[in-house]
Amino acid sequence: MAEAAKKKSKVPHVFALMFIITIIMAVLTWVIPAGEYERVKVGARTVVVADSFKVVDANPQGFWGIFDAVVKGWIQSASMIFMVFFVGGAIKILEETGTIRVGMNRIVHKLKGKELWAVGIIMLLMSIGGATGVFANPVVALIPLGILLARGLGYDSVVGFAMIYLGSYAGFNVGWGNVFTVGIAHTVAELPMFSGFGVRVFFHIVNLLLTFGFVYLYIKKIKSDPTKSLVYSAEEAAEQASHFEEQESMDFRHMICTAIVIIAFGAIIYGSLQLKWGINHYSTIFLMMAIFCGIIGGLGINGTAQAFVKGCASMAYAALVIGMARGISVVMSDGKIIDTVVYYLSLPISKFGPVIGANLMFFANIVVNFFIPSGSGQAVTVMPIMVPLADLTGITRQVAVQAFQFGDGFTNCFIPTASVVMGCLGIAGIAYEKYVKWIFPLIALQLVLAIAALTVLQLIGWGPA
Repeated sequence: MAEAAKKKSKVPHVFALMFIITIIMAVLTWVIPAGEYERVKVGARTVVVADSFKVVDANPQGFWGIFDAVVKGWIQSASMIFMVFFVGGAIKILEETGTIRVGMNRIVHKLKGKELWAVGIIMLLMSIGGATGVFANPVVALIPLGILLARGLGYDSVVGFAMIYLGSYAGFNVGWGNVFTVGIAHTVAELPMFSGFGVRVFFHIVNLLLTFGFVYLYIKKIKSDPTKSLVYSAEEAAEQASHFEEQESMDFRHMICTAIVIIAFGAIIYGSLQLKWGINHYSTIFLMMAIFCGIIGGLGINGTAQAFVKGCASMAYAALVIGMARGISVVMSDGKIIDTVVYYLSLPISKFGPVIGANLMFFANIVVNFFIPSGSGQAVTVMPIMVPLADLTGITRQVAVQAFQFGDGFTNCFIPTASVVMGCLGIAGIAYEKYVKWIFPLIALQLVLAIAALTVLQLIGWGPA
């Protein structure tokens, strides 16, 4: 027992791991030359000017810079952090009104014997939301509901995480309708918006099937041996066994609260697609949902406030880990090494033929994604450089766009600088180091898919159609 505890203590806490990475990045600011591209405003976006890279005065990050980056990371992630808190508050209020218990009870009893169908359908719906960019950031808000549903179906929180997050990013990784990634990349590359739609939908389906197959194998494993779960504990096993055993009736208050939840998520989807809503708007919706459901659900003013605070407290780890992830990017940005990395990664691409060049472009974007995990931020940084490179080497612009999208998408599912995945893992209670080991085979398969896709698409001269 003592030996197991000793072994466990050797694994660094995710906050410690991120702080170590922040220190390593700070050290790199003393090694990698500082550099910058010129940037210009194009409409509402700031884009990089190709061939404008120049070395600038170094700004290495020392002792103060490391701690300052952590604080800045929390400040710059404030909108995402507060959204997580508001989600936690809203979910706790829905729990205490009984709305979630009764609603999930009805769903679980209707799905009895069709659990795998439920997982597959939810992943399909989430992947469509991911492919259109609707659930790129709001996916964090759905993780608690996914976990509750998974436990009701007899699975663990990992399956809940996988249904929601991996389902969403199975679509996001291809992005056939995502205005924030492929849309921006198409604009920079001067291609028709969302051209190449059919090909991207095909790879979306392939990627979704790969992801579902991976989750299915995990479900089979934990069903035959629950101790194989990434989050196994006697307490969780007991919790899963006792969930939703008796069917409860839904009263009028539960119905009203359920209607409010449906309207709230409908507003988020509509606002994202039609009104260009961002994270602050989502937080407002969750706050409104929390207050209305608390009062209508019978908690009263004080009960609603108390439940909201409890919910926020339960999300503290998940919220703060987002800021820690952002701090890694801050120290690299303050040290002015991000543009240097982009520049030197672009150099080898021009020395090879179009097929190898397209794949090098993909791997270059994978590396850049660690430094710039924002899809839109990466698009406006790398595409002005990749487009002329593509023209010089014979890579079609459509392939260059997909090399960017694959590079940005697949690695978002495990890099520690991606605040969304870190927040989702925090909510699901999944240890980062266990998650990386678990997800690695899927990421490896997705990388093979990307290489095969880019090779074939370049060989057939995939264009703007």
